[in-house]
Amino acid sequence: MSEKQYRDKIATIKKQQAIEEKAMAKARSAAAKHRADGAKEVAKISARTSESMARTYRRNAESAESKAAREDTKVSAASNKLGNLAKDLANAQTNLDRETQAAARREEAKRKADARAADQADARRRQAEKNHAREVARLSRPTVRYVHELRTVPAPKVEQLRVLYLTANPEQNLRTDAEVRGVQDQVRRALHRDRITIDYRPAATAEDLIAGLNDLRPHVVHFSGHAGDAALLFDNGSVEAPEGRDVPYGLLARALGATDVPPVLVVLNGCDTLAGADVLLESTAVVVATASSISDLAASVFAAKFYAAIAAAQTIDAAVDQGSVSVDLAGLDEGWKLDVLTRTDVDTAQRVLVQVSSVD
Repeated sequence: MSEKQYRDKIATIKKQQAIEEKAMAKARSAAAKHRADGAKEVAKISARTSESMARTYRRNAESAESKAAREDTKVSAASNKLGNLAKDLANAQTNLDRETQAAARREEAKRKADARAADQADARRRQAEKNHAREVARLSRPTVRYVHELRTVPAPKVEQLRVLYLTANPEQNLRTDAEVRGVQDQVRRALHRDRITIDYRPAATAEDLIAGLNDLRPHVVHFSGHAGDAALLFDNGSVEAPEGRDVPYGLLARALGATDVPPVLVVLNGCDTLAGADVLLESTAVVVATASSISDLAASVFAAKFYAAIAAAQTIDAAVDQGSVSVDLAGLDEGWKLDVLTRTDVDTAQRVLVQVSSVD
């Protein structure tokens, strides 16, 4: 819920509290009145009062006490409601405080991201100026040709696309295993299935990310699991007491960059992964993320069709589009979409990750 929704809920609870307090005060006043009336009836009985009139006064007193008891019941019910409303108010206030803090963190993350983007733009501008100066200097030098330059240079070998596929489900409420199975099935049937390899690491910890970067030197790092507040929820690696471990995007960017060959693409297949994700562009050229919630089924369909397109030598943009339209074709119609963040020198409409030789 948003801050506004929590504030509206708090206002509604306070309004209901006022209603219950008024009802309780009214019931208490009525009970007191009925008891006073009953006392008056009892006071009418004296030694000179006939037995028939005494019985009438007693019945009137008992009736007044019954009415007072009914009002007491209303007081008790209102008191219980007020107790429950107090608990609801405390919970709503706690949630509002949490959401306010989260909003502040998101705003701070955005501010830092904007500042980093400005710094990166300045760095690219300075680098472009240096490159231009070097190019001008190179062109001003005379060209010298050597005989060895005429030798035939063999074409480079086609390299397999390496995907590090990390899944984390410490809360045990996601079907990430089914998602990976669907991806593997689609890739096995793809046109260039021999050009892509997927290294699947379930219950992934932050340490598994570092190990995967060293073991595989992946071109693509994929994460499936819970996310939000500019962080991913990794596993703690415990069998007996599994818990999640938040890894903020800033720390994730450092981890992705702590290798001689950083990944080209990072795919964040989880809820609310877009906010703050631009910091990852410090370590990778392209980030695929979403700004909304996504169901298990939609995440699985998207991932399977996305990698099927990648394995068919489609561009990154085309693969994202195919994954998204496949979710709609499946009739899920959840209204979310994937966003593609890129560095300024990368064109994902032209970038193909699977390299295909001329004989393929």
